[in-house]
Amino acid sequence: MKLENSGYAILSEEQVQLIHKQTLELLERLGVWIWSEEGLDLLGSAGCDVKDPKRVKIPNKLVMDAIEKAPKKIDVYDRDGRLAMTLETDSVYFGTGSDCVNTIDLETGERRSCTKQDIARLTRFCDALPNIDFLMSFGVAGDSPEISRFVHQYEAMLLNSSKPCLVPGSNRQDVRTVIDMAAAAVGGLDVVRERPPLIIYPAPLPPLTHPEVEIDKCLASAEYGVPFTYVEYSMLGATAPVTMAGALTQANADVLTGLVITQLKYPGAKFIYGGACPTLDMKYGTCVYGSPEVNMSAAALTDMSRFYKLPCFSLGGITDSKILDAQAGLEYAFSIYIAALSGASLIHDCGFLDCGLVSSFESVLMADEVISMAKHYLKPLEINEKTIALDVIDQVGPGGTYLTHPHTTTNFRQSLWHSRFLFRAQYSLWEEQGCKDMRTRLNEAARKIFAEHPAPTLPESVVKTIDNMVKKHS
Repeated sequence: MKLENSGYAILSEEQVQLIHKQTLELLERLGVWIWSEEGLDLLGSAGCDVKDPKRVKIPNKLVMDAIEKAPKKIDVYDRDGRLAMTLETDSVYFGTGSDCVNTIDLETGERRSCTKQDIARLTRFCDALPNIDFLMSFGVAGDSPEISRFVHQYEAMLLNSSKPCLVPGSNRQDVRTVIDMAAAAVGGLDVVRERPPLIIYPAPLPPLTHPEVEIDKCLASAEYGVPFTYVEYSMLGATAPVTMAGALTQANADVLTGLVITQLKYPGAKFIYGGACPTLDMKYGTCVYGSPEVNMSAAALTDMSRFYKLPCFSLGGITDSKILDAQAGLEYAFSIYIAALSGASLIHDCGFLDCGLVSSFESVLMADEVISMAKHYLKPLEINEKTIALDVIDQVGPGGTYLTHPHTTTNFRQSLWHSRFLFRAQYSLWEEQGCKDMRTRLNEAARKIFAEHPAPTLPESVVKTIDNMVKKHS
């Protein structure tokens, strides 16, 4: 979805400039911790002070050069080679999240540990949802070897949807195997480079720490021309200052550090900016994912990405509720709408429950419905002589009705938003149909969608090749 002049920004131009200025000072005067020897070599060769790896100082010029080199638009394709997403300022796409250790069983309603088969089923289901543009695993393959878990998860995704996938990976070898698997599906590494069907998901370790494995994942992605994120998720009051301004400045510094390192080795590497700042609940000691601060920080970092003209990775459709209830609906609606309004390129985690610990068919279906509604809110009103329809107003006249006029029957489908799951009929009909609540209606709809949507297939020889890659990696 391309936003047309939404005009929304949580930060003023002066605030953006101040965060940028303070970020440059942080990087040049205070420094960051680089655990990666390759990262230190790249920074040292470029003129950074790397005498103390815990306080690597990055000159302003290197930061600005990296911003200049990074692409301002990144095309991502589906498994069949069709353009699926163009990531740029104010182009908005939605997807699921990763690493839910638990899932809610579609048939029994039981909350239980997630398996590789659950990831396959959820992927196939999300392949059918019209407002889910990209996929993450939406679970943890708890029954797969830990050393190769991300590779197993990508196999479950790759074989059950043609949509683009985002993959975290544990290390450089994970990234290379995952890219080889994508190449097997699309026709070779050259095709992956030219029409990438996946995005890799590295991230720094706040505060101001850049582990070797995360730098390795960035550089491995860039080597093969695959887009990658470098996304800061720091917790207000724990791994970031409790003040939003301080947390945003730290996050910006961490993200730009990853940008500098990757652009030094691979100028033009397909870097995706992003992040958000969850809060530490000072009463319970828990990470709060559905708080206003999460959405505000994500929107503010989207403002920073717009200032740098970089694609942005964000979040939405998130809740701390343990089940799909009123709290979940409230937090889904606010987070999806604000993320979309801010113009973030990739809005992930749609359908999360319990701070990202739980996935379910019903929750992602609910998120899909909220996304549909948010898109309608953000759709520009078409105001012209035809839509004003003064002739129709004249024909109906004072005291008339538009219900039977051809103008209504011709235009109501495209003029009005039509819900799939919100119940709008009379109370008597609701009673007659069994007094079903929202979760029950979503469960019934999810079962029907899943039963009627087969996984898009790959040739058997390709499936076997991918399976052999996974076994070899394991």
